[in-house]
Amino acid sequence: MTKIISMVILVGTSVLASAQVGINTDKPEKELTVNGTMKTSGVVFKQPMEKLKADENYTFIIKSPAPENKITAYNDSFVPNSPAPINLIQFKITCDPSDKDWVNQFDTKINSSKFLVVISSFGFTQPTRTFTADWVTPMPQIFAYSSGGTWKLKADYQGFAPDNSFPTGVWTLNLLVFDRSYAKDFNSTQSLNASTTGAAAAPLIQ
Repeated sequence: MTKIISMVILVGTSVLASAQVGINTDKPEKELTVNGTMKTSGVVFKQPMEKLKADENYTFIIKSPAPENKITAYNDSFVPNSPAPINLIQFKITCDPSDKDWVNQFDTKINSSKFLVVISSFGFTQPTRTFTADWVTPMPQIFAYSSGGTWKLKADYQGFAPDNSFPTGVWTLNLLVFDRSYAKDFNSTQSLNASTTGAAAAPLIQ
């Protein structure tokens, strides 16, 4: 028993003197340096995380769903065709020649249970007009919606159309696609109750 106690005291003294402990390495760089994998039930950071140096790059730290709960570094060069936490996808969609500006439904095939899609910007190749009033300004209807488990796109100048002499129009739709592990969407129906002003009953996020 005396030998065991002496050994514990000796190890404790060594740790205090060096102030750095290494596991599988004899050259620890921090208070605790682990050369290998580590399993823990939780991590607590009591001090601000160390800032990157000028010659260092960054990456995402991601955790897989339970039961694995594996923490790893994300790098799209590992699997080039895998989705990132945030993705930019561009679609160029040629319209029906009989209706030169209407995309009633375009199936992106993007899984709506896994990803959240936002149309960030758009473009259309042809000018549009209405034959009932030349002074009316065309306003596009452009949105993404979930249906049947995938994200669909709609784009149209409702009530307007390119002149028949123009070529068929082409929409450019730029999408921001977020992994739902890192993003949430909130839906709330509000009413102004016959007034021009109003407020949400409670903040959706805070």
